[in-house]
Amino acid sequence: MPKLLLTFAILALLFCLLCGPVLYVALRFRRRGDVAALRPLRVVWLAQLALAAILIFVADDARLGNPVGVMLGIVIGVSLGGAVLFGLWRLTRRLVLR
Repeated sequence: MPKLLLTFAILALLFCLLCGPVLYVALRFRRRGDVAALRPLRVVWLAQLALAAILIFVADDARLGNPVGVMLGIVIGVSLGGAVLFGLWRLTRRLVLR
C-alpha cells in the first residue's frame, strides 16, 4: 500500500510539474486583461501529456541510461517548451487583434 501511495504522489508531482508553467503563464495573461487565456489550457495540457508520454516511451524503447533522469528531463523540457509556445501564441494573438 505505501508503494502505491508513493507512486500516486510522484505521478501527481509530475503532472503538476508538467502543467504548472503553462497555468502560470495563462494566469499572468489573465491578470493583464486577456480573459480568454484559460480556455485553451485543456487542449494544451492534453497535448503536453501526449507528447511527454510519447517521448518517454521512445526513450524507454531506445534503452537510454538513467530512465528516471530521462523521464524528468523530458517532463521539464515539454513543460517549459509548452509554456514558451503558449506565451508566444497568446502574445501574437493579442498583438494581431489590436
